[in-house]
Amino acid sequence: MNKLLIYYTVPFLIPLEEKESYEDYIDYAAIAKRDGIPFEMISFQDSPGRFLTDTIIYEKLSEIGDEAFPITVLNDEFVKCSSLPTKEEFAVWFESLDSISFASLVEEASKIEHHHFPSEEEIMNYSCSGGCLYCDPTLCGICDFDIKEY
Repeated sequence: MNKLLIYYTVPFLIPLEEKESYEDYIDYAAIAKRDGIPFEMISFQDSPGRFLTDTIIYEKLSEIGDEAFPITVLNDEFVKCSSLPTKEEFAVWFESLDSISFASLVEEASKIEHHHFPSEEEIMNYSCSGGCLYCDPTLCGICDFDIKEY
């Protein structure tokens, strides 16, 4: 089965200048999921096990390390790493899935609520107990160790 997958790091490590592009691709993935189109954006934060069980991803991470993110896979073949696909690359790869055109995808994405990552200020103002298990609280930057669990 044809499928397009983009694996990416935890959201707070995405460079600020790239967040808007990531948000666009996440919107496209929401439309794809809704319409049964085989395109996914896979976050390490949400699906860490997939990074270990997908041989292509595991090998790229072993070879290059974290600098490999994001990693794009088309039809179980590695196609790009270390940067998001350009809109032109993505359009070609997306249209190879034989579903809807990229232009139709963009139009559909404009009709849904746009995904937004928290701003740096929101991240700094947010506190958690470190109990989310999504990250290492000593590295996450939003964990407040002074919060006590009751």
